Amino acid sequence: MMRTVLTRTGLMLALALSLGVSAAVAKPKAKPSAAHVAAVKKCKDDYAAAIKAAASLKGKAKAAAKAKAKADEKQCIANAPA
Repeated sequence: MMRTVLTRTGLMLALALSLGVSAAVAKPKAKPSAAHVAAVKKCKDDYAAAIKAAASLKGKAKAAAKAKAKADEKQCIANAPA
């Protein structure tokens, strides 16, 4: 009985220490630049406008317009300054 309690306590302490060390070693993320934030906002606004325009289409044309809008947004975000 006592052995089980000590074993579990030891394992919990080891786990807590390993999590604490990994959290202390982790580097904080750098904030994106203002230019990047503005570019991503423009990309998302353009995407929203394209999806709104695609809503008036029907069938395959609507699906194609939505797919093109999504691809354009992805490419726009990839091209955004860091």
